[in-house]
Amino acid sequence: MGNLTGEIVPEKAIWSCTTCGACQACCPVFVNPIDEIIDLRRYQALTTGKLPKSVADTLRNLERQGNPWGIPANERITWTAGLGVRELAPGEQTDVLLYMGCAYAFDQRNRKAAQSFIRVLQKARVDFAILGLDESCCGETARRLGNEYLFQTYAQQNIEAFNQVNFNRIVTPCPHCFNTLKNEYPQMGGNYTVQHYTEFLTEISMPWETLSLDGKGIKGLVTYHDSCYLGRYNQVYAQPRRLLNQAHIKTVEMHRRKENSFCCGGGGGGMWMETDPGTRINQQRLTEALKAKAELVATACPYCLLMFDDAIRSKGLGEQVQVLDITEILDKQLSS
Repeated sequence: MGNLTGEIVPEKAIWSCTTCGACQACCPVFVNPIDEIIDLRRYQALTTGKLPKSVADTLRNLERQGNPWGIPANERITWTAGLGVRELAPGEQTDVLLYMGCAYAFDQRNRKAAQSFIRVLQKARVDFAILGLDESCCGETARRLGNEYLFQTYAQQNIEAFNQVNFNRIVTPCPHCFNTLKNEYPQMGGNYTVQHYTEFLTEISMPWETLSLDGKGIKGLVTYHDSCYLGRYNQVYAQPRRLLNQAHIKTVEMHRRKENSFCCGGGGGGMWMETDPGTRINQQRLTEALKAKAELVATACPYCLLMFDDAIRSKGLGEQVQVLDITEILDKQLSS
């Protein structure tokens, strides 16, 4: 396998894949090259040690601080300050165990979305709690970048933490955490009912009677961007759109949407990889949103939020278009 990398399969191709799943979805004979690409990455990460610097730095951050950003692990719950979020102790019970994941815990932009999510749950009077510092990275980034050992380590830590508390379901706002907990943790013996927040919020009784219809809410046309790991990987297409519709948001669709949606560029470790400024996927996707005449892009994924935000900033289009997580939109629409 060592000779495959570089000689048969270009090294750039191995690390350019965002694991978006489009190739697998459209292949008529169900070929799945993603698994082979991850295997090639695994060989480099665990055997040869020959990794792009950005990948090596990200894996080092995960090993030392427990998150891809490399922020001290004890800051995992600082975003909850002043929100009154309950932390579960071993043996305690809740209806919804909220698993936030690293992006919402450590990234400054996504912390704002996390806080909006909490306010929406509180307005809906949901019985929820978090694990606090007992929550670990789900390990998805480590697995996609080839460090299978690190993935399994974090999976085991989380499963042990989950098994020490009582809950009916896990709800997470991150599609990458969602896909990992739902479809990959069972490989490690962790079998739970797992939902993305868009699924959960469409099932419960939301306080739509408090909708802000006095002009103080979201204005203009909104387009929803389908996250690869929420859409193609888990077929969650209707629920995000239903939430926007219920919140009285005027929406417009991009040409590529749902199962044919175009990737934001952040999956498969793409969030932390250096890319050519002239061929960045997030900028291509932003162009599609602009062609749809959207004034706001709605996302349901922390990586998508950051990738759109980066594209808007790099293009200097902050006055023309903005990006918000659906929870931020709901928070604005639901009056206090």
